Amino acid sequence: MKEILALMGLAFAAITLISCSGSTGEANGFGSYKAFKEKSDYRTTMKVYQNERVYAAATPVNTKIRIDLSDQRAQLLVGRGEHVAIDTPVCTGRQARPTRPGTYPIMEKIVNKRSTIFGTTYYKGRCVHCGDRRQYHGRRDRYVGAPLPFWMRMTSGGVGMHGSSSVKRQPCSNGCVRTPQSVIPKIFAKVTTGTPVEVVQ
Repeated sequence: MKEILALMGLAFAAITLISCSGSTGEANGFGSYKAFKEKSDYRTTMKVYQNERVYAAATPVNTKIRIDLSDQRAQLLVGRGEHVAIDTPVCTGRQARPTRPGTYPIMEKIVNKRSTIFGTTYYKGRCVHCGDRRQYHGRRDRYVGAPLPFWMRMTSGGVGMHGSSSVKRQPCSNGCVRTPQSVIPKIFAKVTTGTPVEVVQ
């Protein structure tokens, strides 16, 4: 009986390892992650790869995020083997306000964050300025910051990763990492303050 139980334990461990590999099997109908990344439209597609089995194994203590500036894509990585749970298009900082390479810890998480710099300025109920509030010097009585849903701050200077309805396949943000609205809650749920965000060129 003990031998049978030991064999069953080994079999379970092998199945778990295979399930978490992220390199075999179907995921979102795209096949293996290797096949997905090798597609000719990888740098232009808006498709999102997700391996449900790897994602299910992700916890706030075994994940990291990698942002690739060249590919304009980000991955949620799980475990020491850095298995890919999610690979999504993102939009990083334009040339004038680049997203800098480096490794940053997530400093804060806020579900419903609004920008303190970019938004809409009103005076007597009328919109008088849209964009960087620091560039408007006229009369105002109300400012409404642009929404930054599922905000994950990376720097004290205001750079973070957040949801956006404007994710283009080229760098065009003000330094932040814009992420599709459909994906950002899934990433947000699997990280915590201190989770590393690695930005690579």
